[in-house]
Amino acid sequence: MFSSKSKNLWRGISVGACIGMIISAFSLDGGEDLYRYYLPFANGCLSCGYMPYFAQWILAPLRLFPGFPLAWPVWTIFSAIGFLILTLFTGVNPLLFLISFPMLGQIWLGQVDVLICAGVVIYLFGRNPFLRGIGIALAMMKPQLTGIMLVACLLLESRTDLWKLLIIPLLIFIMSLFAYGYEWPLAWISNALTGLPGHVWRLASMDIWKFGLVLLPVPLVFADRHERAQAGLLVSALSTPFFGVYSYIIFLLLDARPLYVVVSYVWMLAIPWLGKDSMRLAWILPFSVLVDMVYRQLVRRRTHGSTAILPTDGN
Repeated sequence: MFSSKSKNLWRGISVGACIGMIISAFSLDGGEDLYRYYLPFANGCLSCGYMPYFAQWILAPLRLFPGFPLAWPVWTIFSAIGFLILTLFTGVNPLLFLISFPMLGQIWLGQVDVLICAGVVIYLFGRNPFLRGIGIALAMMKPQLTGIMLVACLLLESRTDLWKLLIIPLLIFIMSLFAYGYEWPLAWISNALTGLPGHVWRLASMDIWKFGLVLLPVPLVFADRHERAQAGLLVSALSTPFFGVYSYIIFLLLDARPLYVVVSYVWMLAIPWLGKDSMRLAWILPFSVLVDMVYRQLVRRRTHGSTAILPTDGN
């Protein structure tokens, strides 16, 4: 969070940063993941994007994008503006968020996590349960990022709201079974497990995930829905082998403290010794943030007693 007096200043500088990203996209040669995975997926290659097949409907507008090399600059415009808008809802310092290392990776590769982030924001900040259900559907475009978070957070929902939250995602899933065949979930999982190519951006999660499995219960420590969501995302980053470093933006969007942004670059200190393999150490960021969250929770409990774990957002 940042003071109200400095909001306009930070937002103004952030707009400048967005403009800089957009200008750079028109002069640099980026967008590898957009061109290799998401554009082919949107245009019919279901095995190319390694995403649940219903995500093709959400990514369908990519078919309207101009051809190479303009698709990446256009997507950069959409992503940069989209992320900036999302920070208005979460209240994080937009400039700190935009200059974090995961954001640079997100923009450079042409990733589509702005849509997943939009889903998380809609689910967490929306008021109407049906609208929040649409957020769940968007977030589930990459269930390896949000699945743990959603399960943990849905445990906090009232029974009367639960069916309203799930009806739209369930309808989308049922429609996808008719559109793509009843076997598509198995085909998607099999393709992801056997066909997903190795990627330097996933080295951190591939190294740490087996140890991170012991952290699965940690989100349940938090009774506040927003904190539980962030803890769920952090645990996913540490316990899922398919969580790219560029996707760390999804938890930074909820809390982008200056120290977190600095830590997002710490792995680079090992470049002189490890080269590209130094990104294996990028898990230091989600681990550090999770430790900080748990520490602050323990301090609140010690200071205020059991009331410290009560929800603060009315959920």
